[in-house]
Amino acid sequence: MPINLFNNPLASIKLGANDILKGYIGNGQIFPNSTSITAASFDNAGLTMPNTGGNTPYTVSGDIGSSFSLQGTVGATAPSGTQVLATSPTTYQVAIGDQSTTCGAGLRYPVVTITPQGNTVFDPTNLTPTSNVVQSAGPSAITNNIGLSISATNNSYQVQNIGGVLKWITGAQWSVTINYTVGSAGQNAVNYVFGTGASQSGIGYTISNIVPSAGFYNTTQVQYNPLQPPSRSFSAIWTLQSGAAQYVSFGSLISNNTGACYSASPGSITTGNLFP
Repeated sequence: MPINLFNNPLASIKLGANDILKGYIGNGQIFPNSTSITAASFDNAGLTMPNTGGNTPYTVSGDIGSSFSLQGTVGATAPSGTQVLATSPTTYQVAIGDQSTTCGAGLRYPVVTITPQGNTVFDPTNLTPTSNVVQSAGPSAITNNIGLSISATNNSYQVQNIGGVLKWITGAQWSVTINYTVGSAGQNAVNYVFGTGASQSGIGYTISNIVPSAGFYNTTQVQYNPLQPPSRSFSAIWTLQSGAAQYVSFGSLISNNTGACYSASPGSITTGNLFP
């Protein structure tokens, strides 16, 4: 146990004319009552880590028995809980996160902060508690102008006045055409989506005459992912089968290639609400 003079820690012990700097029983320090951390930093603080991340060494030096915690931020994950020095120095492995698939992720500086616990202090007292490494940026995000456009032509004008509001009814029909090009930055997969406008519940419809026919159909949308752009048109016929709609709208949503960092511009397009 620590040596105290009454309720206060013993400030010094001498052997003859010489100061005794530290006293131990076994591996436990009993004088002075506090233990010191003398250094703490990443071993490779001056190097740049790859954007794929990985483990990197972080070393702490100081008195045996010194206790502290390590906190990682900005992509760093340090060992959790209270750490106690059994040997000095001791090296810990800090995990640096992978940002190699994060489009547009910039150069970053993963940080570990050391905080003394219990009777442990920094010596020197101005020891810097934070240390960082440098990690390379992720892949660049590339804006890809695809020249997306949409048009809808009414083929069958079927309407009815319901409660003073003119609405589309069964048999109303539109031809919808979507055009796009693939920008020089690279290819995007393009999803074509057709559906009624917002808040138009209780509407039944069909989508037919899909050109090209390589799309797939379900009850809410048609999607077509072209395999060989660079420019193409997609069309379909949308027919109201049941219910009454104050308006309809048609649109296209863009889906980027999996794993690519191309950002389609525009990302979506719509005809807006089409009223009778």
